[in-house]
Amino acid sequence: MVKQDVMDIWSALQWAVRDQKADQVFNASHFCKAGAFKGSITGKGIEMAQLGVTVDVSRGSGADLDPDAELIWQGVELLFAQWRKGELAAEVGANVPVQMQRCLARLPGHPVVEMIMAARSGDMPDWMPGGWTNDASLTRRQVEESRLVYLLVWDLLAALCKRLQASDSMGITIEMPRIPRSPWNARKKVQKAC
Repeated sequence: MVKQDVMDIWSALQWAVRDQKADQVFNASHFCKAGAFKGSITGKGIEMAQLGVTVDVSRGSGADLDPDAELIWQGVELLFAQWRKGELAAEVGANVPVQMQRCLARLPGHPVVEMIMAARSGDMPDWMPGGWTNDASLTRRQVEESRLVYLLVWDLLAALCKRLQASDSMGITIEMPRIPRSPWNARKKVQKAC
């Protein structure tokens, strides 16, 4: 199969969630509200097939979901399960300063849910709340926590990208996020050059 379309993972996840509504097809309200996803329709079908049960889907009125969007959502489910088991520690939040690692340990919520919520809204988390003009009004902790949420979402996008790139079933080519991992470093370089 020749892969024709190329998308970065951020655009692909937005497409799967916003346009294809993959999260709604797989009843993701449990995913974001209860913090534990119940599994995809395809995953349940595979479990049933392993038990020897046959399912007649010819009369079903299931959603018309693009196969690539389904694979992207299954990758999200995999990340959620791996995060819960602690298997993403080496990939998510790695190579960050000690202060950010301390904030990571205290961060409320679930990073995979943050990634999905960001994809739904179409905006990455705000790594500089209030913009450039409010630098003095923010505490160092507030800045570090907002940067950490941004960084965690970016790292999860990269982890999702790696998992999808390993799949030979994708009809599109998935690339790493085109947005920078730590845009605040670029800002420091600009200030030093002035």
